Amino acid sequence: MKRSWRALTAASFFLACGQASADVAFDWGGQGNFSAYGIDQDDIPAGDVNNFGFAAEGKVWGRVKQITDSGFEYGIRAQLRFQSSEHEFSNDFIRGTPDFVDEVFFFAQSAFGGLKIGLEDGAADSAGMFAPTVTGLNSIDDARAFPLQDPLAPEFTAYAPNGAHLRTDLNASGDALKIIYTSPRLIGVQVTGSYTPDLRRGLDELFDSANSRNRQSDIWEVGLNYQGSLSSFDVGFYAGYVTGSNDDPAAVVLPVVASPLGPIASFPSVAFTPDDLEEWGAGAQVAYEGFKIGGSYRVTNIAGGAGLLDRKVGGLRDGCTQIAGCVLPDASTEIWSAGITYETGPWQFGVNYTTLDEELPTFTTLGPITHNLSQEAEAWSGGVAYEFDENLRMGLGYQHYEFDGPAGACVAAPVAACDTLEANLGYFETSITF
Repeated sequence: MKRSWRALTAASFFLACGQASADVAFDWGGQGNFSAYGIDQDDIPAGDVNNFGFAAEGKVWGRVKQITDSGFEYGIRAQLRFQSSEHEFSNDFIRGTPDFVDEVFFFAQSAFGGLKIGLEDGAADSAGMFAPTVTGLNSIDDARAFPLQDPLAPEFTAYAPNGAHLRTDLNASGDALKIIYTSPRLIGVQVTGSYTPDLRRGLDELFDSANSRNRQSDIWEVGLNYQGSLSSFDVGFYAGYVTGSNDDPAAVVLPVVASPLGPIASFPSVAFTPDDLEEWGAGAQVAYEGFKIGGSYRVTNIAGGAGLLDRKVGGLRDGCTQIAGCVLPDASTEIWSAGITYETGPWQFGVNYTTLDEELPTFTTLGPITHNLSQEAEAWSGGVAYEFDENLRMGLGYQHYEFDGPAGACVAAPVAACDTLEANLGYFETSITF
């Protein structure tokens, strides 16, 4: 706690010491998104999944900045987000601020680079470059809107068996409080680094005496991004690395639902101590006239590839009460994605493909026989969009998903398990920027 407050105090002093200027500028903006779906996904007799769905999201941001006579720029930026439950899938698990607070950070910019302190994406995530897509709202790689429903949940819960989350960006630290430095772009190259003291999005732990266990801290990130031209081609690529430390290690046993010997059953895993965080990724994109093609790859030891778990159970804050979000030792989740788009006038067409392979905790049965199982997932999509102007965009698309897990079923009894499912959906989306 002291480390993060010392850094924040030092940076605030740095921002306040800039040479005064006569003018203070304020600007603001926002975005509204709406999607409607027709959904065909596997069901269970006791389940009640939706055949139709809707997702809505709104963002409003504001920024106050000052530019000194020497060109030094500093200020503060805040963004609020209001969304339906179907728009929460890509959020991280880190809590500590109201859900509607998206990002808040101080910033300073000079010829030597930029500095940010606050709630913002980490360096490896912000440097990312991924497959082009017709839509960022309903992308199959880190979908901002995701209507597929877990049939076992009593109310809408995004379907992510064993945490399987098709996402190639390095999002481990989410929007936790951090310090970020971004270098100037020289000969097309920009380097970004960030430090996250621990998983917090606010001042909640000032008034929270809960003990912690298996929570990640001292998260360091670095990202390298290149953008340039080669003959008639526009070329870009990135590479990123994230590392953290489990500062409260403790052995855990997690339930693994599988059917290695026939009937589906829940087995206790072999006892293990969650590892230190480590993930890396890379991506590239090439553009030629109206075509764009690219892809990205990610390896992480966060089970399922979603964000880190930060759950409060009783008087304990725990980072490994379930498989999803737990940092597993000697196991990894690999995700890669590829796509191509073509743009002509206001029209854009594209296809994408994403796949995931997640290693699960080991467990033993009679013998004892050791089982090393995995959760797999893949998706592909096609879409078309029309841009009326810079403020209004509409699109149509189709997506197909397949999940395959160790239980090999989606049933409510005798043991509830739904790690294997096939789904198709069509969507219509509208995005308004103001």
